[in-house]
Amino acid sequence: MNSEKNILLKDIQRRKRKRSLVINSLAVGGALVLFTLLGFVHHKQKSTLCWKLDVQIQAPEGKAYLDEKYISQLAHQASEKIEGAEIDQIDIKAIHKKIAENSTVKEAYVYTSVDGRCVIRVEQRTPIARIFNEDGSSFYLDKDGFTMALSNHYTAKVPVFVGSINEKMHITSFLDRANDQQFLGSTKLDDIYTFTKFISQNEFWKAQVEHVHITSSGDFEVIPRLGNHRINMGDANNLEEKFKKLMAFYANTVHSKDLNNYSSIHLEYDGQVVCVKRLN
Repeated sequence: MNSEKNILLKDIQRRKRKRSLVINSLAVGGALVLFTLLGFVHHKQKSTLCWKLDVQIQAPEGKAYLDEKYISQLAHQASEKIEGAEIDQIDIKAIHKKIAENSTVKEAYVYTSVDGRCVIRVEQRTPIARIFNEDGSSFYLDKDGFTMALSNHYTAKVPVFVGSINEKMHITSFLDRANDQQFLGSTKLDDIYTFTKFISQNEFWKAQVEHVHITSSGDFEVIPRLGNHRINMGDANNLEEKFKKLMAFYANTVHSKDLNNYSSIHLEYDGQVVCVKRLN
C-alpha cells in the first residue's frame, strides 16, 4: 500500500516538474520574442523620419485660446528640426518644457509614433474670472487657481473684476499657498476666486453678475445687468447669506421697475439690507 502511494506521489511530482518546465520555457520564449520585437521597433524608429507635426488642442465647447500654428511655433523654437528629422533626434523633453511654460496650457503631452509623427496634445486651462489691474494690465484667473494670460483667439465671457486691484501673474496656483498667510494678506486672488466660484454655482447670479468693482477698502460692489444700481457685498465672507438677503429684498420689497430709484444696496451689515436712494 505504501509502495503504491509513493509511486503516485512521485508521478505527481514528475508531472509538476514537467509542467513547470513547459511554463518556464514558454515564458523565456515569449520574452525573447518580445525583446526581438522591441529591438525591431526601436531600430525602425531610429531610421524613421518625422513626416508630420501633429498638434491636437482640447478646446471645451469650442473655446480655443490657443491654435495649432502657435503651438507649432513653440515646438520649433524648442527643437531645431522636427519634420524631416529622425524620430529619435527630436528633443521631446525640450518641446514639452517650452509648451508647458505657457500659462494657458494646463497639460501637455509630447511623443513620437511608430508611423513617423511627432504628436503634441494640449489641454487648455478654463478661466472663471478676468482681472483688470489699476495700471490697465489684465489676465484671467482659472478654475484651479492659476493665473492665465489673455488670448488673441478667444475672449472668455466671465465676470470682470476692476477697481483697486494690483495683482501679478504667478506660475503656481494660489490654492497651493493656502498656508502662506503673508501671501494671502497681500493678494485679492483668493477673495476673487471665492466670489466667482459662488456665483458660478447659481444660474440666476451667473446671468446677473457681469462686472464687480473692488473698492480701496476691499468691498465687492456688483454692477448687475438688471437695474441702474450697485450692490455692495462687503468682503467675500458669508456670500450665501448675503445673496439670500438680496433675493428676499428683490422678492418682497421692490419690483424691478423700482430698482432705478436706488443708487446702491448694501448687504455687508448683519441681518439687514440698507438702501441708498438716488438723489435726482
